[in-house]
Amino acid sequence: MQIQITNYLDRKKILNDCQSGFRKNHSCTTALLNVVEDIRSNIDSNLFCILILLDHSKAFDSVDPQISCSKLFNLHMFSATATKLIQSYLSKRKQCVCVNDLISSPLEIKKGVPQGSILGPLLFNLYINDLPSVLKLTKIHIYADDIQIYLYCNKHYISKSLNDINLDLDRIYNWAKSNHLCINPSKSKCLIIGKKQIDTSEFIPPHIGNEPINFCNHAKNLGITFNQTLNWDNHISIVVGKVYGMLRILWKSQHFTPIHIRLLLSKTYLIPTLLYGCEIFANCDQLSQHKMNVLYNNIARYIFNRRRFDHISDCSKQIFSISFDNLLKLRTLSTLHKIINSKTPEYLYNKITFTRSSRSNNILIPRHKILTSERQFFIHSARLWNLLPNSIKTLTNTYTFKKSATSSLNDNY
Repeated sequence: MQIQITNYLDRKKILNDCQSGFRKNHSCTTALLNVVEDIRSNIDSNLFCILILLDHSKAFDSVDPQISCSKLFNLHMFSATATKLIQSYLSKRKQCVCVNDLISSPLEIKKGVPQGSILGPLLFNLYINDLPSVLKLTKIHIYADDIQIYLYCNKHYISKSLNDINLDLDRIYNWAKSNHLCINPSKSKCLIIGKKQIDTSEFIPPHIGNEPINFCNHAKNLGITFNQTLNWDNHISIVVGKVYGMLRILWKSQHFTPIHIRLLLSKTYLIPTLLYGCEIFANCDQLSQHKMNVLYNNIARYIFNRRRFDHISDCSKQIFSISFDNLLKLRTLSTLHKIINSKTPEYLYNKITFTRSSRSNNILIPRHKILTSERQFFIHSARLWNLLPNSIKTLTNTYTFKKSATSSLNDNY
């Protein structure tokens, strides 16, 4: 059923373009790349971005089966038979609790989609698919139950723009109320992002319902920490500290753990934590790059049992057959290659413009004025892409592209 529904949604293009949750070739990273590029281009035009990060309370457990089926039939044009089948899937479910071999009486679950199911996330996507249509003034991007809305303005019109955002927040609040969903203002955040950090104490914070949404200097958005100037210092400092904490624990058992297990632990826990969303911050400032390089070298010392002052660069290359700096470049190029060849997500593919010469397959570098723009994905990745030989850029197979790009990076950097 999941395959049939997905094929139907793709064929009819029912899911909103700004919904990235649980969709093929969509991810937290693609959602963030879209939002970051929108913010970057407007900051480059000397505008400020007011970004609101909204938090739902138990969103998946709050889905009303009657409303869900009504939307499937009336909004998404599911057949009556298909709607009844899904209604039977969502209705008359029961649960019980088992403690010390004692089982409670079963109680009916009146709301929510089955957790851990294949259909659950897909049905939730359809449940909130009409949310973007209620907004009049702001842009929106959704990943599952994480909602971010944003609006651009001149510095002198921030107060007016906050009032405009409140109008759309009221619309979201009323929509959520009518769909039996609850937005938690205490966990929602508001960031004002621009070329320079701005004092938010002079502004009245936005509100959802009757509760304010607090201003903050930095906030976690789908696992990546945003700050008021769209640099990634806060995120990298937080992640590096987190990985060092994990590494200290692993060091204690280093001498009792075989090298292949240490390598596996590093590739499974340490390095993925460090590299999560790295396409977004791969071209960060030198200080942040140094922090990550030092950490990566310490991970190599842990794996290969090297002392603090031992030469480690050759060992660190053995982890992925590439240096850490080139690993960041490879991840960036691989993401761009995937977007180009799959042409999805459309909201990212549409931001890419190729030069007229088909022989070079080069990408036009977006116009920009400030260093913040220089450090972001679409400019950084376009520069890396244009340096690749055309024979590599025309490869369509992901594995072959990565292998060839790795050789090219090792030869040139």
